[in-house]
Amino acid sequence: MNREGHGPNAVLHVCGDFAKQRIYPRLVTHLTRQGVAQVVYAPVRTEGEADWNSSDLARVQCHFRHILSPRHRVLFRSKVTRVVRDIVAHVDLSEVRLSHAHFLYSDGAVALALKRRFGLPYIVAVRNTDINAFMRYRPDLRWIRDRVLWEASRVVLLSPAYEQILERRLSANLRDEIRLKTLVIPNGVEEEWLIPPPGQARSSTGELALLYVGDFSKNKNLPGLLEAASRLARTRSLRLTLVGGGGGGSATVERLLASGRYPFAKHVGRVEDPSALREIYRDHDVFVMVSTRETFGVVYIEALSQGLPIVHTRGQGVDGYFAASGVAEAASPRDPAEIAAKIEVVASRLPAVKQECVQEARRFGWNYIANTYAKLYGAVMSKAGLEH
Repeated sequence: MNREGHGPNAVLHVCGDFAKQRIYPRLVTHLTRQGVAQVVYAPVRTEGEADWNSSDLARVQCHFRHILSPRHRVLFRSKVTRVVRDIVAHVDLSEVRLSHAHFLYSDGAVALALKRRFGLPYIVAVRNTDINAFMRYRPDLRWIRDRVLWEASRVVLLSPAYEQILERRLSANLRDEIRLKTLVIPNGVEEEWLIPPPGQARSSTGELALLYVGDFSKNKNLPGLLEAASRLARTRSLRLTLVGGGGGGSATVERLLASGRYPFAKHVGRVEDPSALREIYRDHDVFVMVSTRETFGVVYIEALSQGLPIVHTRGQGVDGYFAASGVAEAASPRDPAEIAAKIEVVASRLPAVKQECVQEARRFGWNYIANTYAKLYGAVMSKAGLEH
């Protein structure tokens, strides 16, 4: 899919997951509204991804190129070579001033190659896949990881937790260098989520209403959540609503719910309409998602925006964004007893903490985040221009 016209001084987004995750189109859309010229390049493995389309990106030149096969999951160097060759053939790099690699390894290696060949500066993001897959299972690629980080103009992480994890995995010399150019920039929520919810308190009969929103993959640790809620239900009135499904673990969750051990839990399926989803949030007290791994977790911010304090994973996702004794508590996904205890802690702060939740969510609006990126792009381009 190609669209005409991106203008000079464009940012090239290199992002193999662009068609799979809604955060990337939303970022590009909001950057367009701020006048940032952009090109999107996404190497994909299926025709369905290559045909991906969005009316919101009508002003952005997009290239969704079906040039990868399953073997490229293993043949990393071959993949990078093919992607770079395809970018050179299909993107007018004379109008590109900066590339934004949205993953450290796969996209970052491409950005590094473009820099070496064309002098194109780049920024690179570090995500869950980079830290929990490539760094663990591809030690042979450590050299390319370090070189991508070293030559990047800036390194972006989605949370303070991931910044700490990255630092622990780097050599001392590289850690000192990277620390000077690291930024933490979160994912965002649409502005409609930041409209203050109605002021009236949720009607309640004294029960504690817990909520989970997301997929049912093993990573999301729903059995641990059910066990934690079960511990609480022994001593207090409680209900747990599970919104979502899919992700490969639905059968396990449905089997647990059908066992009769969790009569307080209800699965309502996916809710796509944002207005309906906001109503569901407002009908609950505490949001709980203690995943095994989490890059960020926009649902945490959605919950906060509707006045719900959150229980999240220690050392993952949004950990580090919120002050102690406030709107959030962290727990280990391996410890249902701790999850239950942290639910009790945030619940004890209700209803006084609800307005603080709403205020905390406001700093995660896409407009603010896109503006942060726009300023970052401008600063990198200006510095590159001076250096040349």
